[in-house]
Amino acid sequence: MNGWFLAAGFLAGAAFFVHVVAGNRFYSLARPADARSDGYEAWLMGRCGVQMITVDLALATLFLLLLGCGVIARNPCLELLLLATYGGWCVFWLVSLAWERAAAGRYLRLCHWGLFLVIAVLIGLGMR
Repeated sequence: MNGWFLAAGFLAGAAFFVHVVAGNRFYSLARPADARSDGYEAWLMGRCGVQMITVDLALATLFLLLLGCGVIARNPCLELLLLATYGGWCVFWLVSLAWERAAAGRYLRLCHWGLFLVIAVLIGLGMR
């Protein structure tokens, strides 16, 4: 048993469920009225991207829980991939906020980066 991986897996699993419910609700509200507009195409691409992240969250949850329970053998490459994914998401989320010159309050309101950071740290601790 690896408690660090289990904790990371449970957090990723919670993020998966919130992402599916709240993320779909949020994106549905942002849908442009005119399906022929460029805005609709940009929205649709974002919508598809959100669904890709849903798969990432589900797979990361599965593998973190399997690693944590010892169902699959420790694998440094898999562990590094999971660490790089969540660490990369954290960095790129923060870079995106900075690039768009988001107000300070947006960093707290859109605090996904914080969850990604915690999960990356837990994975890093589990790798020791």
